Amino acid sequence: MRVDAVVLAGGGRESGLPEDLPNKAFLPVAGIPMVERVTRALRATPEVERIALVGPAELPEGLAELCDLRIPETGDLLGNALAGLRALAPSPWALLVASDLPLLTPQAISEFLGMCREEVEVYYPIVPRQVVEASFPGLRKTYVRMVEGMFTGGGMVLVRPGILERLEPVIREVVELRKNPARLASLFGAQYVVKYVLGRLRISDVEERVFAITGIRGKAVICHRSELAVDVDLNRPETLMRIAQTLGAQTG
Repeated sequence: MRVDAVVLAGGGRESGLPEDLPNKAFLPVAGIPMVERVTRALRATPEVERIALVGPAELPEGLAELCDLRIPETGDLLGNALAGLRALAPSPWALLVASDLPLLTPQAISEFLGMCREEVEVYYPIVPRQVVEASFPGLRKTYVRMVEGMFTGGGMVLVRPGILERLEPVIREVVELRKNPARLASLFGAQYVVKYVLGRLRISDVEERVFAITGIRGKAVICHRSELAVDVDLNRPETLMRIAQTLGAQTG
């Protein structure tokens, strides 16, 4: 599968960032800005063709050279995603990637893309808790309990670009509730909340309900790559420290 990629590097400044950084994406981890690490991983992935970066007007020279297109940010996450997809049109597939995944590797990206084989319109990686725990014991993450296990979401999604326009209202609500699994489940109806509470909710239940609500087929892809899900949360400084230690060990 050949895809284009959109790196989402926009957003406002969070508290605790150095004054010279436009947003969290440009925070150096083990000496290299996170967004540059993500973009380099994409550039080294054989399946990825063009890369569009959505973010501030001025980029570090090394980062700018890695991108085929530079798109001004719009002010919110979904707007940035849509701007990137429009710039890449008429790409049949686009990989939307968060910029706060400093451990991301070409191998993890290729593995995910290689599992996207069914005829659906959206693929989303989910990572089992035991996979994250094996690399980062005790790491604080938001997990959702399903019949198949406990999962956390990955920081990317593979889409057919045209569907985001149709999904905009639902996506905005999901993004707002993404850290609250119980409220997120409530979007799908009472029977799904009951199933979630009782631990009887299956991945296929969610996929079928998404299709019923939106008319769009989606697929959750179980990936055994912790680097797809271990992101940097500035409210959890211990996570940043552990990621920096891991990267330092890899280059030391």
